Amino acid sequence: MKSSLLALSLSFLFFTLLTKPLLGRSDPLLDLDGDKVEAGSAYYIVSIIIGAGGGGLTLSPNRNGSCPLDVTQHSSDLLRGYPMFFYPINYSNENRGYVHESMDVNIQFYANIISCNEPMVWKVDNYDEKRGAWFITTNGVVGNPGPQTLPNWFKFVKIGVGINAYKIVHCPSDVSESIVHLCSDVGINYVESARRLALTSTQPFRLGFIKAQVLPS
Repeated sequence: MKSSLLALSLSFLFFTLLTKPLLGRSDPLLDLDGDKVEAGSAYYIVSIIIGAGGGGLTLSPNRNGSCPLDVTQHSSDLLRGYPMFFYPINYSNENRGYVHESMDVNIQFYANIISCNEPMVWKVDNYDEKRGAWFITTNGVVGNPGPQTLPNWFKFVKIGVGINAYKIVHCPSDVSESIVHLCSDVGINYVESARRLALTSTQPFRLGFIKAQVLPS
């Protein structure tokens, strides 16, 4: 098992080295109205595929039926899910700016889940040996970049041309100089009657952004 996990990490090493030089000169993300995505503002993440692609992102009990909550997707494209905020490494209330492609960001749901008194910040969970996947869960932290927070950082990378469609990538490059870590797209893993987000080497989740009218907590 250890050898297979090391192979997974190293297999994406070349991708890590390719993405790092692009940081700092990439384009800002655009929502589905064509507006720039603002750091610290609320957005829905929804499937770019109409109908069978499912809806927006929400939260569900983890695979053991408890906390922390896992990041999941609504099966119906009529549901947008919970809005969320994006916080780049250099984010502050005085220095918000825009979220750019391939920029390391924390992702935090705007949701008050009473049953789980934990941060609604995304992170990559420990490897689930029973189900053979690295799932995206919550209970991460915002900021504090470094080796200890590598699981909490994600990127948005544009896919295709013409439409403002993106995929999520977990491959921290600005957070730490270490290059031996997980590096992968994020896709949908159908586990226990839920569309759970997890790292994938096959089909990424194709998404778009919709501006939400809420205020940061």
